[in-house]
Amino acid sequence: MATREENIKKINDELEKLSDEELDKVAGGTICETKDDSQYLYDYGLMDNHYGSINVMFHWGSKSAEVDAGWAKAGITCVTKPLGYSQYFLDGKEITRNEARDYLKANFKRLHNISDY
Repeated sequence: MATREENIKKINDELEKLSDEELDKVAGGTICETKDDSQYLYDYGLMDNHYGSINVMFHWGSKSAEVDAGWAKAGITCVTKPLGYSQYFLDGKEITRNEARDYLKANFKRLHNISDY
């Protein structure tokens, strides 16, 4: 298993290869979006944990998979992307992120309230 320092070096090496536009997507779109989704899904009892941006960034594979699984518990297919915005599907039809959240509000009881997103 790689050490924390080795993981950070690997991520930094990969980030160096990205353009400024791609870095903006990572910092603003996907990482923050996935982090917020983890908190939102946690609030509705669809995830056991929630994560901050750094945790999602350094553990993208496992944390994004947990978010996808949380949405699946709600009946929504989510496709998180490392360099783009997530996609959400309900009954095979693509919906917006806000529509996915509205679906949760209408169909699930809020158990926690860790943030206002």
